[in-house]
Amino acid sequence: MSIDSLSTIFNVCILTGFSIPLLSLVTAAVGSLFDFSLDTGHHIDGWVPFNLMSACFALIVFGALGRFLEHYMINLLSAVIVMVPMLLLSFVAYVLLYNCVIAKLKSSNPAAITWYEVVGAVGKLTLRVTPDSDGIVSVPDSTGANISYNARACDFYKFDVTGRIEPGTEVAITGFDKDANVYYVHPLYQ
Repeated sequence: MSIDSLSTIFNVCILTGFSIPLLSLVTAAVGSLFDFSLDTGHHIDGWVPFNLMSACFALIVFGALGRFLEHYMINLLSAVIVMVPMLLLSFVAYVLLYNCVIAKLKSSNPAAITWYEVVGAVGKLTLRVTPDSDGIVSVPDSTGANISYNARACDFYKFDVTGRIEPGTEVAITGFDKDANVYYVHPLYQ
C-alpha cells in the first residue's frame, strides 16, 4: 500500500463524512416538497449506539488526521503505528459527539406548553400590571427557557396604594381567559 493510496483513502473518508450529511439535508428539503423521507427513525442500540451523523464526524476526523499525519507513514509499520491512535481518536470523537450532542437533542422534549400547564406555575412579571392595563409574565418551560404571556391581576387581588404590581415580582398564575388570551396572576408573597 503506497502513500498515494493512503492519501486517497483519507480523502474519501473526508468527502464521505461531508457528503452524507449534505445528501441528507438535500433529500430532506426535496422530501418536504414531494412528501417523502429517507429517515426511517430507527437506531441501533448497544454498547455504542450507531448514529449516522456521528459516524460521518468520525470519518471526517479520521480522514483529516490521516491527511495531517500521512508524512509520518513511510512504510507499513509506521502506517499501522500512526493509524491505531487515529482510529482511537476517531472513536472518541464519535462517542463524544453522540453523548454530548446527539443523545441530548434526542432526549429534549420540544413540545409547547399548554395553558393548563401554565396555570398553577410561578412566574415573574416583566411588565407591570395595573387595574387598567395588562402586563407580561415570564414562565420557564421544561428546558429552562422563559416564555412570556399576557398577565392580568386576579379579580380577588386588592392593589396596594401604588395601584400596580411591579416588574420583577414573583406571581402565582391562577387562571386563564381563552377569549382574551390572558393569564390571571397575583403576587406570590402577599
